[in-house]
Amino acid sequence: MSEKAYSTREIWVQNGDHRIYGIAYVPDANGKMPLVIFSHELGNDHTSGERYAERLAEAGYAAYVFDFCGGTVGGNRSDGSNKGMSILTEASDLEAVLEASGSWDFVDPDRIVLLGGSMGGLVTTVVGSGHQDEIAGMILMYPALSAKADSGAEQYKSEDEIPEDVSLFGGWIHVGKNYITDLWTVDFNELLSSYQGHMLLLHGDKDGTVPISWSEEAKEIIPDCEFYVIKNGGHEFFGQPFEDAMSYILPYLDRQLNSEETESEGTETMLQMKIGDTGVTVDWEENESVEALKELCRNGPLTIQMSMYGGFEQVGAIGQSLPRNDSQTTTQAGDIVLYSGNQIVVFYGSNSWAYTRLGRVTDKSAQEMAELLGNGDVTITIEREQ
Repeated sequence: MSEKAYSTREIWVQNGDHRIYGIAYVPDANGKMPLVIFSHELGNDHTSGERYAERLAEAGYAAYVFDFCGGTVGGNRSDGSNKGMSILTEASDLEAVLEASGSWDFVDPDRIVLLGGSMGGLVTTVVGSGHQDEIAGMILMYPALSAKADSGAEQYKSEDEIPEDVSLFGGWIHVGKNYITDLWTVDFNELLSSYQGHMLLLHGDKDGTVPISWSEEAKEIIPDCEFYVIKNGGHEFFGQPFEDAMSYILPYLDRQLNSEETESEGTETMLQMKIGDTGVTVDWEENESVEALKELCRNGPLTIQMSMYGGFEQVGAIGQSLPRNDSQTTTQAGDIVLYSGNQIVVFYGSNSWAYTRLGRVTDKSAQEMAELLGNGDVTITIEREQ
């Protein structure tokens, strides 16, 4: 988006004797809206969630990023220290944020989703599984399910053997004894298997900190799990892996937070398309790519500048990646496909390539498609039906 469609505000949350610092990203809209609460990774602070919060706010979702009370490298703005933090103290912080957020004037308390990365993903698991009636969904990114092994928690046979100062990852961060003892008390597999909601799980195939095998095993025990591998994604997502992650997060939020509204209205969100100024009837596919396309059109029409190519198609960049499930396809005039995850192609001739099908124009003949698309570059507009 060319202009910020949101504002930010600092919000402090009290948790016992500690104050938690955070920033809310609030879309420029009236009334109460859905909220996504981001829990950061071990060693990071609220800033690791800023790029997610910005994108979410642009899409119409409020977001809150905050500093846990300890668990960062270089300090943070919340009270507390690394020596006092643990999986359970961070869970307590998130519980305090969840409870407080229900009273914020811009939040719909019935539409709150938890999103966590790495250690924040573990914290999200603890809180989400224990507060299932209070949340509308849960998203885990590269959750640190290897935390017990990474911390050496399994090597200690008693609490007396645990040093007061525990060095993690070669001294990158130092924590206290309770970091280990609290890990002992949490059965993450039991928590994951107890979550009855629909969960989104994302993990990068190049993660060198928490191998993807941990999430691959987790998806088998989560009752209702939507699992995606982020190509070239490391431990945290940047660049194209971040765009790919958002291409799954936004459709997930749309389904989790707006399905009841859609069902109550008795209608299904549909898309309509124009080629230049000419409206066309499209039979859209029922797949994740089209659902993501609907999400892109949430705040208004999606306009794509197309270019002629090969004498049989018009192709244009969407501006971000959508979920893809490419297969070898021989197209015909009127077919609409996704190419490379981030380009839409509309055909007025035929080609054979690996595409993800999006739909087909059904009210125009091959000759009419050639007349619309074969005489120079065009603009297509896709929007939700009014």
